[in-house]
Amino acid sequence: MTKLSSNLAVSLRWFSNGHHINVCIYICNQIGRLSPSEPFGQIIKQSQVQALFVRGFLVKEFTELLGISYWRFSISESGKKVFEEYKNACSQ
Repeated sequence: MTKLSSNLAVSLRWFSNGHHINVCIYICNQIGRLSPSEPFGQIIKQSQVQALFVRGFLVKEFTELLGISYWRFSISESGKKVFEEYKNACSQ
């Protein structure tokens, strides 16, 4: 089973519920800003999104909203599998 820190596990749980995060890539004062699809209840740091993405647990796609460009990060199939394994290991 893949080792996850508690912060990454909480973030992965949130993504596994069908949520996503938009990261602004438009050259403006909002560049790099994280916009979650639903309130998260705690702060998601860019480093957490990066750590999950680098491990292959998130996928990104280009999207535009109101003329502003974003990378949308959502859970990958690998991320779903790892979270299920983590959830099952914790319930035993």
